[in-house]
Amino acid sequence: MKRPTRLRTQLLLSHLLVTLAGIALITLLTTPTLVNAPFSEAEHTLEDVGFLVSNQLEEPLSEYLEEGKTKDKDQLRAILAQFATRDQIELVIVTQHGEMITALNAVPNGEDSPQTIEVRGAFNKQDIHDIRWSHGNEILYAGILIEHEDKIYGVLRLGVAMAPVREAQGRVILTLIFVALSSGAAVSLVAWFIANNITHPIAQLTHAAKRMAEGQLDQPVPTEGAEELAQLARAFNEMAKKLNVMLENQRAFVANASHELRTPLTSVKLRIEALRDGAAQDPEVGPKFMAEVESEVDRLGKMVNDLLDLSRIEADLESQARADVDLVQLAEEARDAFSVRAGRAAVSIAVESPRQPITLKGNESQLRRLIDNLLDNAIKYTPRDGKVILQISEAEGEVKLIVQDTGVGIPAEELPKIFERFYRGESPPIHTIPRESSGLGLSIAHSIARAHGGEIVAESERGKGTTIAVLFKTFAR
Repeated sequence: MKRPTRLRTQLLLSHLLVTLAGIALITLLTTPTLVNAPFSEAEHTLEDVGFLVSNQLEEPLSEYLEEGKTKDKDQLRAILAQFATRDQIELVIVTQHGEMITALNAVPNGEDSPQTIEVRGAFNKQDIHDIRWSHGNEILYAGILIEHEDKIYGVLRLGVAMAPVREAQGRVILTLIFVALSSGAAVSLVAWFIANNITHPIAQLTHAAKRMAEGQLDQPVPTEGAEELAQLARAFNEMAKKLNVMLENQRAFVANASHELRTPLTSVKLRIEALRDGAAQDPEVGPKFMAEVESEVDRLGKMVNDLLDLSRIEADLESQARADVDLVQLAEEARDAFSVRAGRAAVSIAVESPRQPITLKGNESQLRRLIDNLLDNAIKYTPRDGKVILQISEAEGEVKLIVQDTGVGIPAEELPKIFERFYRGESPPIHTIPRESSGLGLSIAHSIARAHGGEIVAESERGKGTTIAVLFKTFAR
């Protein structure tokens, strides 16, 4: 048999099977007791009536058998008559010699022989009940010993029709069947309701996933149902939002990259066309165009390398290459590497840090790139006789890297955008040609900081310099 594939069907069948198994177990355990209850009641009725009648028959029967008084037989019959009308009970008095003295509600013939199993059992002081067919009816028989002063005088044989007992047993069986079917139907309904409550949110998530596959990311999933499913729906909505933002950023990135690459490519193409059309023969224009083509190609190469580095950093492709890195050492090496360039620009570079190393777990090449990009940007926008300071500090398990300059500053409206890809402010760099910048330096620094569990922020005021701080949390020791 093929297993159902739908979750709702599986839940419904599992609940139903467990319930049916429970009902079947309960039925097996209770049916014998419930079905036998009417029979046990009939047996108790015979016993109760038998003891009452036998007690009242002791003296009259002893007098009848010992003195032979005829009137005592009428007395015996009167005593039987008091109880014979109850449930149409058959009452027969049998002596030790097998003589049937009197009988009520019984037809004495060969089929009603007094020497029956229950009579013989009673004489032998055995409690025997027998069910047999008599006169076309199913009868339950029992025998009660009649004795007086330790002398046995006879046996009272009682019989009651089994038809009411069988009818009661049939009603019990029908009730059990009705209860089982009703319970199964009720459990099926409850199981369907529970399964629907569980699978409906899942179906909504599935439908939302299909919409996402089709590119529709702006339709949230209702956060309803069980708490676990509501949490899943909220997580799904959050994932859809982040994915939508990621796709928008990707589209913007592709558009910006295309625009940035198109400009130098167009410039190269125009210069090459001019050179091919004869500018190469011009002793002044030819070398100039060749230098510009070379400059644009260098700029394209740098931009492509920056884009590749940025992609690798954000994809965390170098996450395994982490070790203890001394930021103080990196800052001092960066200061030495930029000293010649800073000297030409008449900008001083200083490193402020404690004497001991300050280490954090990270990728050394990426952290070196972070410091280099921040220093490069600070020198570009700091006028002559300006100052750039690198501060490294550690407090309460957090490492802070600060690059502060006395440059031209950043307008307040531009400050939130400086970490965006390809963003270049309105103020051109002081110590470089504007077109040499790809607009990716601070974006790469931002990605490196985030890849190391850090946070990067900038503070600036027009004409009063800029301070960029990086706070490392996750990997700080």
